[in-house]
Amino acid sequence: HRPDALSHIMDREDTKPWYRQFWPWFIIALPASAVVAGLTTVWIAMQTTDSLVVKSEDGVRNAADRRISAERLASEMNLAALVQIDPDTGVVSVVIRSGDLAESPATLDLEFSHPAFADRDQLITLNRAMPDASGNPVWVGHFSTIPNERYYAVLKAGDVWRLSAEWQGETSLTLRPGGVGGDDGR
Repeated sequence: HRPDALSHIMDREDTKPWYRQFWPWFIIALPASAVVAGLTTVWIAMQTTDSLVVKSEDGVRNAADRRISAERLASEMNLAALVQIDPDTGVVSVVIRSGDLAESPATLDLEFSHPAFADRDQLITLNRAMPDASGNPVWVGHFSTIPNERYYAVLKAGDVWRLSAEWQGETSLTLRPGGVGGDDGR
């Protein structure tokens, strides 16, 4: 009976054509998915810009170089800023010690950058106000909505100097050069 059993197995044919089988399509899907993922990556790369490269008056400069030079200048000037936030009104005031700045700029930018979601970032333009009782320069601005999560706070005078710190909802915050919350995750 052995020859008959063997002949029965050999005579049996697969009646489905190859394109109706599972395994050929599974094998084709693996490299096809890699091609689709590669093309998607190329498309994303073409649609987005390199955020570390920015245009300036003197051509293209690296944003990290600009940040480092701004922090270095703030450190050389021994700058520190005290930020006060009124949780009831959203008023933000910034005080810098008198004498640390050669001249007080008319406006400062205070950025609150969310560590994960760029759509939650806030930029507050602070305008120079009357000096405080000790003669220290003061700048004032206003939150549209006060954030209630962790943020990186950065105070800048254009590209000239930069102070930063990590903010976690407190009403008073001291910003220093190269403080926590820089672009490099310190």
